[in-house]
Amino acid sequence: MSKQVLIFGAGKIGRGFLGQLFSRSGYQLWFVDAFPELVMRLNAEKKYRVDLAGRDKDLTEYIRIEGAFTIDDANGLAELFDKADIIVSSVGAANIENTARLVKKLLANTSRNRPLNWLICENASHPAASIRSVLLEDADEHFAKFVREQVGLIETQILRTGMDAGPAIIGQEPLALRMQDWCTLPCDKDAFVGPIPDVKGLVPKSNFSNELTRKLYTFNGTNGPISYIGWANGFKILHQAAMAFQDFFSEIQEESAHGLIHEFGLDHNEQKAFMELAMKKYTDPALVDQTERNARDPKRKLAKDERLIGPALLCLKHGKRPEAYAKAIAAAYAYEGANDKEAQEIQTFIDLHGIGEAIKKYSSIDETSQLFSMITDAYNGKRFIFSGNRGRLAVPGPQPPS
Repeated sequence: MSKQVLIFGAGKIGRGFLGQLFSRSGYQLWFVDAFPELVMRLNAEKKYRVDLAGRDKDLTEYIRIEGAFTIDDANGLAELFDKADIIVSSVGAANIENTARLVKKLLANTSRNRPLNWLICENASHPAASIRSVLLEDADEHFAKFVREQVGLIETQILRTGMDAGPAIIGQEPLALRMQDWCTLPCDKDAFVGPIPDVKGLVPKSNFSNELTRKLYTFNGTNGPISYIGWANGFKILHQAAMAFQDFFSEIQEESAHGLIHEFGLDHNEQKAFMELAMKKYTDPALVDQTERNARDPKRKLAKDERLIGPALLCLKHGKRPEAYAKAIAAAYAYEGANDKEAQEIQTFIDLHGIGEAIKKYSSIDETSQLFSMITDAYNGKRFIFSGNRGRLAVPGPQPPS
């Protein structure tokens, strides 16, 4: 009998990365998604196209699926949930707790009595802890015991980028995606219950909490600055912004690395290779990704433990001023992306109360922090507006002291 995986979230990562890995590993694929139109199309097509982006020529692969469910299809989900060998989620940080509530309901209403491993594929801070909290909330003793002993909550590192396919392809195949050709999924080795499943590309690692922080502060900690600095300087395409100001983004990575190496005792050469991998990804012209798509949701990304403030504070903690990060954070506070409610909320708040109060509210940093004055100086002096192609500042008149 074929192994079965239930994937919550049929978006770019869910279909274009996770679905592909499990399909290559011989699993039957089932999806759960909040959008009925997407579910209907998946059930009608029973397959979708994934183009792996290459510098010379894309490689095309078709992924076959068994079916898909909406989050409201309780009967269909319950029957499949009982049979699934493993579940996976890629629903976005804002939807993790709601997904956990759905899984909790399924666990409570099915006869499952064997271990369940859940691969959590989210760019979020400590998602396993958030899920565990939801599962155990108001749980009776029997259910709580099952969760603690039989449910493995496995955090992962998502290092792959996904995009929609080109307009011509989408016109013929609306489910088509274009993905970075990267097939490795590092995960928390110590969180599995029972044997680790045989999935191609899965790389189990111990001491994974440090790995998650390293990934967030190195990959997302490079992507965020590229997105906001790029947008502020008129770049619509991510890799073009990364290449135009590559010296500046190298400074970003050095600041992040300084904090990470001193905090966790990481090997300097290993971290350097990790940084180079991130820069290679974001400067790859085969990955034509929108700057604005990556800059989306600045309210979450400006949080204290997220990709901008987190590495800046860690750098500062270990004796180095995060000059480059302060400019990138200021650019994030200046971001006014189209149709981005989170960005508009921040801009309205700044108009009413000023940048200092915004930093306190959205980044939980007050005037006592050195980073607070660095961000306000960069914001008020527009030090995130660059000229040329080497990241030189273009601010008329005297600049705030570094």
